[in-house]
This record gives sequence, C-alpha cells and structure tokens, in this order.
Amino acid sequence: MMKRRTTFVAVLLLALAGCASQTTSGAPVAEANQLYQMGRFSEAAAEYQALVDAGIEDGTVYYNLGNAHFKNGDLGRAILNYRRGQRLLPRDPDVAANLELARAQTIDRLEVGDGDTLVSLARRVLIEWTTLDEVTAITMGLWVALCTLTVAAILWPGGRRALRYGIGVIAVLCFLGLLSAGIRLAEARGSSPAVVIVPSVEVRSGPGVDYLTEFSLHAGAEIHVIEERDKWVRIALPGGLQGWASSEAVEKL
Repeated sequence: MMKRRTTFVAVLLLALAGCASQTTSGAPVAEANQLYQMGRFSEAAAEYQALVDAGIEDGTVYYNLGNAHFKNGDLGRAILNYRRGQRLLPRDPDVAANLELARAQTIDRLEVGDGDTLVSLARRVLIEWTTLDEVTAITMGLWVALCTLTVAAILWPGGRRALRYGIGVIAVLCFLGLLSAGIRLAEARGSSPAVVIVPSVEVRSGPGVDYLTEFSLHAGAEIHVIEERDKWVRIALPGGLQGWASSEAVEKL
C-alpha cells in the first residue's frame, strides 16, 4: 500500500513538473516561421517581435526570435531572447544548446554561472529547472496532499505510522517549493538581469558622458541592472565590477 502511495505521488509530481507555458499557434506564427525558412531573418525577427509586443509569453516564440537574430548576426538580441525563452522552457535542450553557442561567440568573457559548486547545483535544482508557474503548481499540489494525509492520519489512527513517512516527505518537498518561490520573488525585487544589445558600449564611472570611461562591453554581455537614472543604468558584472551605461545599450530580461 505504501509503495502505491509513493508511486502515485511521484507520478503527480512529474505531471505537475511537466506543465509548460502556453503555446502559440496560428497565422502570425506560421508566417514568421515561413520567413525564417526562406532565409529572410530580419523579417522573421520582426514578425516574432510583433507577437511578443502583443503580449504573447511563449518560450518557443522567444527561442525562434533568438534564432532569427542569431542568423541575422545580432548576437546581443539573440542571447537576450534565448534567455527569455529559457525562463519559460528551462529544460529544453535546444534552447540551452543555442544559448551556449551564442555565448561562445561573445567578445567579453564573463562568468555567467557559479561553476560546479554545491551552491550552483542547489540553484539549478531549486530555481533553474522549473518556472515560477510550475513550482507554484507543484507546491500547491503538495500542500493539498499534505492536508489530505494529515486528515487521514487523524481519522485513521491505525494507519498513522504508515502515513507519517509520507507526511514527512511531502512536508520537506513543500518547504523546498516555498523556498524556491521565495528566492525567485526576492531576486525579482533586487537587480534585474540584462544583456548588452549594441555592438559596443562604454561603461563610465557615473551617469553621464562627462564621467571617466572605465571599460567597454560588447554585444551579448550578460549583466545586472541595479539602478536606473534618467537615460543611464548602473550595471553590475560577475565578480562585483560596476559602472554606468546608456539605457539604450542594454535590455532587461
């Protein structure tokens, strides 16, 4: 009996984890896809971008938009849209592969990960492997299961010992789900990830052209925006290096 319950919970979690963002179909997507297949990458990018501007949040559209920009030589916008697509399709191997291919062609060699550390592994499992919608659905499902087993343990004293194990496991998983959602919300209130979308931008010591140029960044550099002032943004690079750049040179995810 216990093995059946465990199997049922595992199947439930896999089903919830498999929830993906809404897909988009119809004439606009078909037209954009046809333009891409014809090698008209600029026009295809414009069509995909029109879908995004219309409020479509779809990982495949972002992925195709990234491909169109990549084929058109726009490395910055390619990486930007691959990363947007990866947020909605975090386990898609094609998105991950094309993102790494684009990153390999950037001029600036910036570390965008934590390496093979325990912290990096925990982050991949808790945050990068699922979307916020998925982790919310999983956590809600776990909470319902936890409440159900708790009530069952109260009403069925003879089965409390068997149910105690399931309650403990689900409680731990529910806590991890809440932790994952909390980390995402906390990060959303802090700095915003962004990508340099122009061929080159000078990063200055202050928000203005009169300030000293400290270094330059190039298309595809992945940064964080930590402050906005007029037409300038204060950015942070991996390692703690900071500076000010024109807001037109970067775009937030």
